[in-house]
Amino acid sequence: MTSIGETVKKIRNIKGFTQKEVYSGIVSRSFANRFERGLNDVSASKLFAILDNLSISVNEFRFIQNDYHQTVAQELDNRLRKAYDAHNLQIMGKIVADHKESPNLGLRSLAATGEILIESYYSKTITVTPEIDNLWNKLFSSRTWTIQEIKFADILFVIAISKGKAELIPKIFDQFEKNCKQYISLENDPFDMLTELMNMYLTVFQIQLNLTEYDRARKLIDKVTVIDPHTLSADGRIMQQLINGVWQLYFGDETKGDQILKAIEQFERLYSPPIDHNAMGIIEIRRKLAKQYRKELGKQATD
Repeated sequence: MTSIGETVKKIRNIKGFTQKEVYSGIVSRSFANRFERGLNDVSASKLFAILDNLSISVNEFRFIQNDYHQTVAQELDNRLRKAYDAHNLQIMGKIVADHKESPNLGLRSLAATGEILIESYYSKTITVTPEIDNLWNKLFSSRTWTIQEIKFADILFVIAISKGKAELIPKIFDQFEKNCKQYISLENDPFDMLTELMNMYLTVFQIQLNLTEYDRARKLIDKVTVIDPHTLSADGRIMQQLINGVWQLYFGDETKGDQILKAIEQFERLYSPPIDHNAMGIIEIRRKLAKQYRKELGKQATD
């Protein structure tokens, strides 16, 4: 594998920078020569300074260092999420089967996540296997999550229900919000954490409706709508409108809610077959259940 120094040299030459421009004030010229030949290593702080001078992020550097490929875990995570959105259970099952016994902890965690997604497709609860329980213990016991852990963390809600611990959902909710907001400033969301936050709100909103916790579901809209849509990714904006549309069906203006959801359906049908089956599935089931909810409210009002 190419050394870090050799990759730095490759990027430096692509950008047309001299060694003096890249290394001045960080390492000596002789050290830089040895570093670029793979004979010396530098500390993390010095590597960060070098990458700043090259105007390149650590993630992009790792991508180039890995011969312009993501890591195995990153590629599998992307495949799993795409398969889940497309409801391709065959691909999801293969990822789980191939990696549930992996010696790599990250790949085992990914396989456990896949197990949860597959089971939750058929049922509101899942079988808590030892691997899933390990994932629960790892995430739930840690107060601070990295970005990778945040991307996994919404499965904690499903596990909590399956373990008969739905009372822990508010605690997980607060922990998720706190960890996401550590990466967000008023001016910037460099890691797209607002989309992860919106995805969590969508998950919790559906759980609250499923558990008939209607007061909590009604109040959640305040957190959803306070986020400026201009700060969200395209996926984040769709999720925001999906929550808003469903909320209107249950608690607000039914006509407005139906208009919002029809617009989302029209957008998804621009692609054949639809890319995001989850959004279409949510809309279909929530239309039916919202009508039942309103009908029940009407009965109670007349009793």
